[in-house]
Amino acid sequence: MKTIKILLWLIILGLLSTLVYQNLAYFMTTVALTLDLKVSSWHWTIPELQNIAFFGICFFLGLFIAGVKGFAVKLRLNKAVKTKDAVITSLKEQVNTLKTELEVFQHDPYIKKDLEEKTIAEPNETSLQKGDVSDSAD
Repeated sequence: MKTIKILLWLIILGLLSTLVYQNLAYFMTTVALTLDLKVSSWHWTIPELQNIAFFGICFFLGLFIAGVKGFAVKLRLNKAVKTKDAVITSLKEQVNTLKTELEVFQHDPYIKKDLEEKTIAEPNETSLQKGDVSDSAD
C-alpha cells in the first residue's frame, strides 16, 4: 500500500511539473494584484510576483488552514476521549463496588438462605398459578 501511495504521488507530481513546464511563459509572468474598494484611502497594491508564486502561496495557505482546522478537531476529540475515559473509570468503580456488595450478600449465610428459599418458592408459585388457571378453564 505504501508503494502504491508513493507511486500515485509521483504520478501527480509528474503531471503538475509537466503542466508548469509546458506553460512556463504564463507561470513566469509577473503581475501586481490590486484591491480597490472604491474608497479613496482604501487602495492596496501587492508587489509584482510571478504567477507561480501566487499559486504556491495559495497552496501553502490552504495547507496551513486545513492543518489548523485538523488540529482543532484533534484537540476536541482528545477532550471527548478524556471525558469518556473518566465516565468509563467511574462506571468500572461502580461495578467493582456492586460486585463486592454482591459477594457480601452471597457469602452471608442468612441472606444466602433467604435467596435460596425465594428462588425455590418462585417457580412453585408460578406453576401453581398456571395450574389454577388451567383448572378453572376445564
